[in-house]
Amino acid sequence: MLLKDELKKLIELQKIDSEIYKLNQEKETEKPVKLNLLNTELTAKKQALKNIEDAAKKAQLHKKDRELELAAKEEGVKKAEASLYQLKSNKEYQAKMTEIASLKADISIYEEEVLKSIDAIEKSDNDLKIARETFAQEEKRLNMEITQVRAEIDGLDARIKAFDDQRQVLLKNVDPKVLEQYSILLKKRAGLAIVPLDPKECCSYCHMKVTAQKINEIKMYADLALCASCYRALYIPEDLENG
Repeated sequence: MLLKDELKKLIELQKIDSEIYKLNQEKETEKPVKLNLLNTELTAKKQALKNIEDAAKKAQLHKKDRELELAAKEEGVKKAEASLYQLKSNKEYQAKMTEIASLKADISIYEEEVLKSIDAIEKSDNDLKIARETFAQEEKRLNMEITQVRAEIDGLDARIKAFDDQRQVLLKNVDPKVLEQYSILLKKRAGLAIVPLDPKECCSYCHMKVTAQKINEIKMYADLALCASCYRALYIPEDLENG
């Protein structure tokens, strides 16, 4: 086994693995985040609509309460007026008249409350109508975006599958021992296991200057030589081109 030849194979393999890594990142991180944001937005809009619906119901209940209180006061006036003819003293009569006056004053207040409630209901009903129309549009938009993101995830799955099929073909030609080392590095180094030295003899990933001893180690091509900073395998492009 010549390590130079194996490195050439790994470089080709890494092109595919890098694409698979990027696609998996998009599928497992970016798309779920986007889906979560869309679902959160939809939930918030549903809650906002519910709040407006609750406010409309509250306005209706408030009006009913005021109407019941008004009816009770009006009934109280009727009963009080009917009892006037049964009173025997002027003192009792004056007390009843005071009671009736108080009830009528309350009636005026409740009548005003009912009128205000009617206005409040009209406003809340109008707000609710607008809110429902707006929510229907927003719900449609968000559901379309959610469907689109899910379709994109399916598309990513298809692309990952296609790259993986290519990967399986390349794997057959790589030495198992080298492949094992490469696979460990690939997993630990975020989809990038092998990088070239740049013309200034620095690691092209982390840009750390490589020592003369490390360059000699690379040129021996006895085993994968790792960058002392980012721990990715290093190679010299000219060596592989000429080898």
